[in-house]
Amino acid sequence: MRNLLRELKKHFLIYILFVKNSIMAQMEYRFNFIGNLAMESGYLLVKLSYVMVVYRSNVTINGLTPDAILLFIGTFVALTGVYAGMFMINMYGLRNKIKDGDLDIILTKPVSVQFMATLRQVDLGLFSVDVIAGAVMVIIAWNRLGIPVTFLTIGGYLGFIALSCVVSYCLFLLPQILSFWLMNTSAIAEITDSFWDFNNMPMDIYTNWIKQIGVFVLPIFVITNFPPMFALGKMPPAYMAWALVLPFILLAVVRAAWSKGLRSYSSASS
Repeated sequence: MRNLLRELKKHFLIYILFVKNSIMAQMEYRFNFIGNLAMESGYLLVKLSYVMVVYRSNVTINGLTPDAILLFIGTFVALTGVYAGMFMINMYGLRNKIKDGDLDIILTKPVSVQFMATLRQVDLGLFSVDVIAGAVMVIIAWNRLGIPVTFLTIGGYLGFIALSCVVSYCLFLLPQILSFWLMNTSAIAEITDSFWDFNNMPMDIYTNWIKQIGVFVLPIFVITNFPPMFALGKMPPAYMAWALVLPFILLAVVRAAWSKGLRSYSSASS
């Protein structure tokens, strides 16, 4: 246990250095950074159009009022920032590291290869715009819905956000691990990324069988639906149990797939 805690502390401190280095690198090219902020702000305006449509039409979905739907959309926007700014940027580069042999350098480092290959870069522009905008929407919806501000509600919501981050990391890394065996996985990446947008509205807009598939088979709905469901008190016990178990299952699957892929890796010098 002591060795595990020591390793976790070491990797956490290394990740802080990754974040600092990423910020320094982006600040060296400030025009590109500002351009990325502007582009992501444009995408954000498109996402906000969902909010405008919901409030203008005063739509209600399975008892979810426009304010409740805003809570779901805000959670989706915030987690989009986490996914795009922390995970996607690294996963897109993974296939190039494998193809070009850049993974050789990472193999020589005294830290987890998976950790360095999939979490080394952070895009502050993508992260900050969506996370801040999503947090503002969540706060507005939370206040309008009159959800109690207690340790249980806030802590539970943030706890499910943390679980959602783990699920999104694992779920979208798995297809990229195929790069160890396939020469080109860009089509797979585009298909899997399209699944992310299934979360831009509450999963209650879909039929029951689609919801069950999206929760238990391809658990994409777990990511942005479960935190607001908990805050609204609409979390069934089966969903809560699944949310607590799923991250550990996915972490084990990803770790096994990564280890098998790494054994199949042929370095540039081999």
